[in-house]
Amino acid sequence: MVRKNMRYRRQHMLGEAMIFSHRIENDICVVAVEGNIALDGVNEAKAYLKPHMENPDIKGIVINFEKVNFIDSSGIGLIVSIFKSVQQKEGRFAITNLSAKNEEIFTITRLNKILDIFPTESEAMASIKG
Repeated sequence: MVRKNMRYRRQHMLGEAMIFSHRIENDICVVAVEGNIALDGVNEAKAYLKPHMENPDIKGIVINFEKVNFIDSSGIGLIVSIFKSVQQKEGRFAITNLSAKNEEIFTITRLNKILDIFPTESEAMASIKG
């Protein structure tokens, strides 16, 4: 048990904080994430994204992974939660710019079969606009 706590602390201390920025473009919220999408930042991410997910004027959300180094199981849970929330209000959701490592995670979890994943932000925007 001591080892688990030490390992968690080490990961937490070495973990990179998530940095968010967003813009609204044609009723679509484009969120850029930088750093690691991991356990220690999931609640912060939910708090940041909640107003955008609940905004009735927002018809879709695009998350740009261009500067995401790593995503863990908590981060995957966050993505699924965002997807479900957007889907419930009949909005659109897409992910862009996955690194090869992060793309592999989405493939292993089979989320690539459920989520709309695009190589570029412009392709995601075009798809959501219809």
